[in-house]
Formats: sequence, C-alpha cells, structure tokens
Amino acid sequence: MSKAILNRNNSVPAFSIVETLVGMAITAIIMGILFAIFSIITERMIDFRNQNQLVNDLNRLTYSLNKDIFEKEKMDRTDNELSFKGYAGEQVHYNFQEDYTIRTNETFIDTFKIQLKQIVIDTVKSKSKQLLFLKLKLNVTINEKESSLSFYKRVYANELLQKTPKP
Repeated sequence: MSKAILNRNNSVPAFSIVETLVGMAITAIIMGILFAIFSIITERMIDFRNQNQLVNDLNRLTYSLNKDIFEKEKMDRTDNELSFKGYAGEQVHYNFQEDYTIRTNETFIDTFKIQLKQIVIDTVKSKSKQLLFLKLKLNVTINEKESSLSFYKRVYANELLQKTPKP
C-alpha cells in the first residue's frame, strides 16, 4: 500500500499521445474550414469593392459633368478631350483615355475608371419647339456593357445671338 501512495504523489495528470494527436487533428480540420471560409469571404469583399468603386466613379463623373455643364459658360470638344471654360476664365478638361477618364482642374486631378466609346455634342429642341438645349452624350462601357450618359444644357437667346455672324 505504501508503493501505491508513493506513485500517486509522483504522478502528474496529463494527456496521452493518442489524445494529443486527436486534438491536433480536430484543430487542423477546424483551421482548414476557417481558412476556406475566410478565402471565400475575402474574394466576395474584393468583388464588392470593385463593383462599388465602379459605381462611385460613375456617380462622381456624372456629378462633375453636370456641375461643369451648368456652371461653365463654354464647352469645346477635340478628339478625346472635353473642355469647359468658366465665366471667370477657369478651365476644366476631361481627357478620355482607353481605360479611364482624367478630369483636370486648376486645383486637382481626378481619375475615373470608366471607358469611353464615343462623345457626341448636338443641339436639340424641346417638344414645344420653344426651347433649345445643348446635348452632351457619352457612350461608355460599364461592367462590359455599353451604356449612354446624356447631359443637357439650356441655350438661351443671348447665346444664340452671339453665335450668329454679322453681315
């Protein structure tokens, strides 16, 4: 009986090697599942960010164009550039590259990741034929789909009179 008491005093409670291996295997399986779930969630978040960035770029571009059309006096178009000249002489340039659009102002440069296919500037009349509008139409590619953005600026009589040549 004294030997049994001696062994209890010297023994330390512990796991066996089999129990340790089973615990490590369960931990490895759980870590593998968590890694797979984390990878899937990360991919979805990257896709969401890219789509959100495209929507943000499109919203910023339409806001900037609307603001420039209505606040500026003159609009000119060259090959892949659209220029606005303000009443006080300030200028804004939109340079349309193959994969993106750059808006250059006197204070900053803004980049939009939007592909432009075509720029069309035309004049249109209202249904009542009493009002005249300057129409800016941009054909763009969004999510590999072609779409068009149309902007209108009313042309007033004094602007029409300035453009008529004097005899």
